[in-house]
Amino acid sequence: MIMKFAYVLSTLLLLGVLDNASALDWMNGPIRDIYYLGVSSDNRMVIAYRGMGDVYIKEQRSLREYHDSNWMRKNQKYGNYQCSYAEFPLISFPATIKIVGNTRPHSGRRGTVRKPAVETWNYVRIGADGLPTYQKMWSNKSWY
Repeated sequence: MIMKFAYVLSTLLLLGVLDNASALDWMNGPIRDIYYLGVSSDNRMVIAYRGMGDVYIKEQRSLREYHDSNWMRKNQKYGNYQCSYAEFPLISFPATIKIVGNTRPHSGRRGTVRKPAVETWNYVRIGADGLPTYQKMWSNKSWY
């Protein structure tokens, strides 16, 4: 399973999906670039995203993100690809989920960010092995 997880992440890197972020831009702005990566070695669903805030799984609102490690540990675990990682408990596979961003309004040196009228979302079909078989993202382009 670890090998398959690494394959999904390396594919996103090769496609340039997780590139083009300056030093701090990946952690500022509205939630965007949401990708379901798969199941980690410790049996958690892993989602990568950029922006200030968090993500949730619409069909599984009762699922709560694990908050037992900080962003530095997650970068050590999954790699420092200028994105944040969210870990969720496993659901039964195969499944179809919609991952939705939840932007935290904020202001600072890099400007002010308001909560968008429509958040970025990613529609994902997950196979029986926990790997994504299809992903379709709608991204709020107000930050670009």
